[in-house]
Amino acid sequence: MKTILLATAFLFVPAGMALAADPTETLPVAASYNWSGGYFGAQAGYARSDARVGQTFAPGSFDNYGWGYSPSGGFGGVFAGYNKQFDSGLVVGVEGDYSFASVKDTTLYRALGVDDPAFGGELELEAVGTVRLRAGYAIDRWLPFVTGGLAVASYKHTTTNIPGGPYADVRDTVAGYTLGAGGEYAVTDNWVVRGEYRFADFGRHTSVRHAFSNGAPLNRDAIELTTQDLRIGVAYKF
Repeated sequence: MKTILLATAFLFVPAGMALAADPTETLPVAASYNWSGGYFGAQAGYARSDARVGQTFAPGSFDNYGWGYSPSGGFGGVFAGYNKQFDSGLVVGVEGDYSFASVKDTTLYRALGVDDPAFGGELELEAVGTVRLRAGYAIDRWLPFVTGGLAVASYKHTTTNIPGGPYADVRDTVAGYTLGAGGEYAVTDNWVVRGEYRFADFGRHTSVRHAFSNGAPLNRDAIELTTQDLRIGVAYKF
């Protein structure tokens, strides 16, 4: 008889505990990842460009006399920024980056649609930096985002007498705008990986090449430059 009473007690104790529990109470849920905070990282990628360096000695000469380039190549550098996440999941931030580049192309001078086999040129994009705003929507550890802001690029343009070799060049800096989109994933609470696409347009900018022999300035040129790139990066979030 005692054995039956003990067994009955053990059966009813868990049931009583369950009935005593608040039926509206929910189990605790793991906290979502929060993107707020500063970060610093490294990036690398591949870029393709469309560029023209045209002469400006007369109206219409830019389109009819000059060099058409399609530079391409790799780049790598660093970036840093700060994000703020709101309760709605919206994430806004500011970010800056700087990359060294080797994005270049060679071509022949063209006048009125005809290539000059004795006159060539090389255009190289040497560095690019940006300062941008960012906006995204947090999906726990995922963050898709869009970005846009100021872009600055340093380039070198060298002209060559074939087969005599380079005879004049210019190094200069151009400014424009950049737009992009990408996504990030927080691998841990501190380490974040990303992939991103960017477009940049630097408009038209004038410059003057100088002769290697005596430093004399040559006729003024103008450059138009746009770039597109794909990049990946990894950052440490503080």
